[in-house]
Amino acid sequence: MANLFTKDEDLMKSAPFIGSEILKQIQSSDDGRISIFDLAKNLRKTNKITARSIYYGMLFLYCLDIVEFDEPYLIKNVKN
Repeated sequence: MANLFTKDEDLMKSAPFIGSEILKQIQSSDDGRISIFDLAKNLRKTNKITARSIYYGMLFLYCLDIVEFDEPYLIKNVKN
């Protein structure tokens, strides 16, 4: 089974770093939400991030209750 965090991992592809990049994308949007497809396209284009890293970043933010999902959008949780 693959580990979510390892000591040999490139920090630029870690879930917390990708999570911060996702939050930057959400904050730069006008209405506080972004399509997961647009998010993936922007992150893969600018940072050369894999789909798996984006998935782990979204999962990390969801587990911390920072974002919510409303298909197909990723929405910043207003309570936090």
